[in-house]
Amino acid sequence: MPDPAPTTPPEIGYGEALAELEGILDEIEDDSVDVDVLATRVRRAAELLRICRDRIASARIEVTQIVADLEPATLDDVPPE
Repeated sequence: MPDPAPTTPPEIGYGEALAELEGILDEIEDDSVDVDVLATRVRRAAELLRICRDRIASARIEVTQIVADLEPATLDDVPPE
């Protein structure tokens, strides 16, 4: 029987990623965290940071475009008749 196809993890929103990241930071700050678990948690934190940064960058681009679309046209933008 063939192995099932690998699944892609579901998309995670910015708020959810940030909340999970805060939870991981709380765990890491606890001196009782197991060393074997520590590397896994730090790896996940790095993934979550990338997700958050990507979401912020995407939002920045989108907001910039929206604001640019709201700016009034200049005479240079008006086609000749």
